[in-house]
Amino acid sequence: MSTITLLDVFIFISTFGWFLLIPIMERIWCIYKQPFWRWGLISDTLYTYQGFALQFLFAASSPIFVEVLLNTSVQLHFFPSDGMGYLQNSLATQPIWVNFIALIFFGEVAFYVAHYFSHKIPFLWEFHRVHHSSVIVDAFSTSRFHMFDRVLFTLPNLMCMAYFGATGEAVMYYFFMRNFMDRYIHSNIDAPRWTHKLMLSSPHFHRWHHSTDPAAQDTNFSGDFIFLDVLFGTAYDPSPKEKAPPREFGEVGYSNNLIVHQFLPFYHLYLKFKEKQSIKALFRLSPSNS
Repeated sequence: MSTITLLDVFIFISTFGWFLLIPIMERIWCIYKQPFWRWGLISDTLYTYQGFALQFLFAASSPIFVEVLLNTSVQLHFFPSDGMGYLQNSLATQPIWVNFIALIFFGEVAFYVAHYFSHKIPFLWEFHRVHHSSVIVDAFSTSRFHMFDRVLFTLPNLMCMAYFGATGEAVMYYFFMRNFMDRYIHSNIDAPRWTHKLMLSSPHFHRWHHSTDPAAQDTNFSGDFIFLDVLFGTAYDPSPKEKAPPREFGEVGYSNNLIVHQFLPFYHLYLKFKEKQSIKALFRLSPSNS
């Protein structure tokens, strides 16, 4: 008879728990009341579990499978085959807590850079615009991403994991943490703001990033930890006593259809190219695209 481990518990909660727990919490302990039934809810729900089969496969796997997938298959195709690259496989012999901290650091750096350029480069913005299109920001809007945008945010992180030889168990714990935090910071939960002093993000912090308030434009690019926003001066975190939490988000009139979302960025890029008559203009840094 097999013994249930802590990892098994995290697997179950990550796969099935956050989907129900956080939406319930944000209805009870909310920043302010928002409608539950809204345009785009069906698509956002499908987005949430469009990768359910893949997520279930990952959850049913083991740390050994994850290590083979990342540290063997990926390394053989992309990195020095002798394993002698600078710091290559340096995490493989380190304890899980060292792996976990390193994964957080690599993940936050990769996310911040990808996120920053997604807002600054017109070509990338049209794909990231899908994520920002929802006029209601809640736990269900978390997964509204164009496929290209999701790859842009995920691939650099996976490559770092593979190159440094992160252990499979640490990778799984890291993704469980990210799975919870991503849904949490997009939620409407009135969570304590003192966590910002610990460099931990919150719904209060991240909702400013999605707001249409001009003062919050091009701010709060961080993922789950906010130290890079603080370091680079892109943090916008006014106290609720000084400024009420944002109520207006997204883009009125933008499609709420999951299928349309996958094609709309190409149409908008065509219109921009038609206007500017230059491919280069689509890849130049802009003051703001959001």
